[in-house]
Amino acid sequence: MGRGQRPGDWAAWMETGRTASPRAAEAGAGSVPGVEAAPTPGNVVAPGPAVLQPIAAPDHDADAPRSARREATRQRVLDAAREIFAEMGVIGGTVEDICERAGFTRGAFYSNFADKDDVVDALVEREHARLLEHLDAAFPEVDREVAEAEDLATALGGIVYRILGSIPIDRQLSLIQTELEIFAIRRPDQAGRFIEINNRFRERIGLLIEEAMHRYGRELLVDASIITDSIVAIAERSVRRALLAGDGSDPDAMASAVLPRLLLSVSRPVEA
Repeated sequence: MGRGQRPGDWAAWMETGRTASPRAAEAGAGSVPGVEAAPTPGNVVAPGPAVLQPIAAPDHDADAPRSARREATRQRVLDAAREIFAEMGVIGGTVEDICERAGFTRGAFYSNFADKDDVVDALVEREHARLLEHLDAAFPEVDREVAEAEDLATALGGIVYRILGSIPIDRQLSLIQTELEIFAIRRPDQAGRFIEINNRFRERIGLLIEEAMHRYGRELLVDASIITDSIVAIAERSVRRALLAGDGSDPDAMASAVLPRLLLSVSRPVEA
């Protein structure tokens, strides 16, 4: 994601790709969430894989334009909720705050969502869907990189690079992911939904790691879910350390140093 793009502009981030130096440059470049003006319909509903439920193109069905408008409204409310929750926390942010940021009345809100918990569920779903899109887009290159790697260390480094490359450097993204998880811990009645969706993301990472290791003739010594949790925890901490420093520190520094060695230590060659 380039400096000139809005946090959360996932489609644009996908177009520009990722290199190591822009990630390091962006580590301290995020603006404080919420300082930009309230979004307008023209710059909120982005087409493409970033949207969890893509808007169908209008056709001869009289209800199609209405459905598109309804989806645009939902996405605008979710964008506003993302900003509010990142700033105030999920507990602190209110329906009134979300409506004000989105520029909608409470009637418009309640015609699309039952309550704030409904918004939280939809936002958790959308955020993880976006991360999965990035992950799936990053990993087709793993097979090629592993096949061309001159040694095991290079192959493992390629796997790690693709995992890290699937996570955009975005201060607001880091904040909202943290806030949604904290909310799930505070609200056991909401935790089940969060865990279900979060597990989909982790299962996908585990599957991709197993596939990549198999491509190089190795197998994991422990359950893939344990490795996945370790990788996610280290990658998130690596990014947050750089964001906290705010000095252009490489957000991949810690993860790049630790993760290849971790994968090596918990795997072995497949026996013939």
